[in-house]
Amino acid sequence: MDRRDKKSIEKLHFEYFKECCKKLPSCIHIEHSDKPDFLCTHSGGVLGIEHRRLFKEARARHPNAPQALESFRQQIVESAQKRCEKDIPPLFVQVWFNFRQVKPKNKKKEIERISSALAEFVKKWHEENPSKFYESFKSPSDILPVFRMFITHAWNGKTGLPYHLWVVEDTAVVQNLTTEKIQSRINEKNHRYEEYLKKCDECWLLVVVDVFKDSQSFEISDKILNHKFESKFERVFYMDASHRKDLWELNIKRLKAFP
Repeated sequence: MDRRDKKSIEKLHFEYFKECCKKLPSCIHIEHSDKPDFLCTHSGGVLGIEHRRLFKEARARHPNAPQALESFRQQIVESAQKRCEKDIPPLFVQVWFNFRQVKPKNKKKEIERISSALAEFVKKWHEENPSKFYESFKSPSDILPVFRMFITHAWNGKTGLPYHLWVVEDTAVVQNLTTEKIQSRINEKNHRYEEYLKKCDECWLLVVVDVFKDSQSFEISDKILNHKFESKFERVFYMDASHRKDLWELNIKRLKAFP
């Protein structure tokens, strides 16, 4: 994932956080920064918010780690979309990949092959159905490692989109979340807390997952919510950034920030 994508995800998650967090002060100015990721100027000073996503697989570079597969599939769909943007009107395309699909050794070649086939399939559908509003497909092609697709013409009236929107729909397996996993992520940021305070008066930590993405699908339990995590941050929040937008503030035991 490039830096631009990382920044756009951070912005989206922060917008969700603003919607959900009643304890966030009314901000005069918000700056998307770095170390910490957001600086919120309010009447009482400057509040920093550090953003951290939580993944199942620590070995993110393993070819079949959930986030590696998600990235691979996302690149296929984005490439297919780019192949279609100049040739056909805006479409809303949803793609569900096969469960047993794995990341190939020659990733670039496979992205080229599958995205080309996907783009040609969508172009052909549009040419044959210029007036059809939508269609659902089950195993649309032997060439595509896809078990389901949904295509909608997206330009109709005020409800339509003026641009292409192609998305990967994931099938997630929920994993139980442990206190150790959350604490390890807090520890990674605890080491940098003093650095964050050079830019703000206090700093909060926001840990984010998306339960509809297999790489980030966790079940939060009462054990997690009742546990006291060791943190240098004044507040620690755990947020599900799926369309549910659930937010919890975690209990903490404050650690000494400076020696």
